[in-house]
Amino acid sequence: MLSLKDGYKTAAEMEDLIGIRSTTILHTIKEMSEANLVRRSANGYALTNIGKIEALLLDDLVSSIAALDEHKNFWLTHDTTGIPIDLQKKIGMLSRSKTIEADPGALLKTVEHFINELNKSWMIYGISPIIIPGYADVIWSAVNRGAEVQLILTESIIKIVLSDHEELLRELLLRENFKLYSIGDDIKVAFTVTESLLNFGLFRLDGGYDLGTDLICMGESAVVWGRELFGHYRRISKQIEGIRDI
Repeated sequence: MLSLKDGYKTAAEMEDLIGIRSTTILHTIKEMSEANLVRRSANGYALTNIGKIEALLLDDLVSSIAALDEHKNFWLTHDTTGIPIDLQKKIGMLSRSKTIEADPGALLKTVEHFINELNKSWMIYGISPIIIPGYADVIWSAVNRGAEVQLILTESIIKIVLSDHEELLRELLLRENFKLYSIGDDIKVAFTVTESLLNFGLFRLDGGYDLGTDLICMGESAVVWGRELFGHYRRISKQIEGIRDI
């Protein structure tokens, strides 16, 4: 079904693509034709309208299984309840990804990678229920060079930022390319999506945030997935337009 997803193919073309003998392919094609999934024409074999829809669903399923299997330990050992069900179903969009883990010689390896990425990004959409070393400075720098920055921070984190960086926060809230949102403290994800990647972190099953492991997801589909997740949380957040709103 996946081999026919992009259009007509002959049995010989499918044999070369899949690596299965044409006799086996034709036997399966016969069964799929009887199930109204495949039709035959002068150009070869193609999916019916029903077959096309089922192939799309199958493609998503295969991609999701591959993405979960690639980083099995990450998904098994972290709390995924902060990911809405509809985006859990689209986890295959994160198939191009890698994990970055801290080690005894570089305890802040994930933080350093994260800060380096922000320093070269022109779109920064992030949500954080934790304090990250150097985060305030890199956001200030990004806004000053014209990057579009939107942040969703928990109420307790915003109060810490106000206490430690009040003047910087006042100035940021005056900038047109900076928006700040407040959300309740019961958030189980921390991530930032830029124009090119998604830097994604989760809490461990024991309830503590895993500062030592990040999932880095690349490509357009990962960015789309990350922006959808950000949009989900922005819809349930309150915009902070000035210090008086805190």
